[in-house]
Amino acid sequence: MRKGLLVVLAAPSGTGKTSICKALLRKNKNWTFSISSTTRKQREGEIDDTHYKFISNDEFEHNVKFGDFIEWEIVHGNKYGTLWSTIEVAVDNKRVLILDIDVKGGLTIAEEYPDNTLLIFVEPPGLNIIEKKEILVERLVKRGNDQGTQIKHRLKRFEREMEYKEKFHESFVNNNLSKVTDKIEKLIKGEIK
Repeated sequence: MRKGLLVVLAAPSGTGKTSICKALLRKNKNWTFSISSTTRKQREGEIDDTHYKFISNDEFEHNVKFGDFIEWEIVHGNKYGTLWSTIEVAVDNKRVLILDIDVKGGLTIAEEYPDNTLLIFVEPPGLNIIEKKEILVERLVKRGNDQGTQIKHRLKRFEREMEYKEKFHESFVNNNLSKVTDKIEKLIKGEIK
């Protein structure tokens, strides 16, 4: 295997990338998950340092000031960042690291580690942008975490995120969670041989 594999899974909100990440990690115990730092409020059921590293805005800004993040972004009014140390440990120890991050962050990691990064874009089903948006709204409403204004913000971001799809190595349509997870797992395993 090359010196570590950084698997970036990026997708518009509500597409299922977090569910795909969880399924991949359940099936592959030796793969690790990149825990992003965030200023977002902790949701019910989330565990600090397992799902995210929940930090204050001051702590986040301190990390930005001192260059601790390889990438960071403001997403839906909250700040998210990936620490350089997380990436370096994975690469140095030849690990498969799964990153559940936004499209811009994924491209930044690929710029810094072009030989170690696999960029995977996941999109919702639908024949066109309108159908895809309708499916996303349905999924976001079902999820129950978002208010109406938050859903509108997520949909505005959706079209911008879709524009990045062509910059990724591979893209998949998530119309069946189990099948798309199997396809992504097969792709990753092909890269680590």
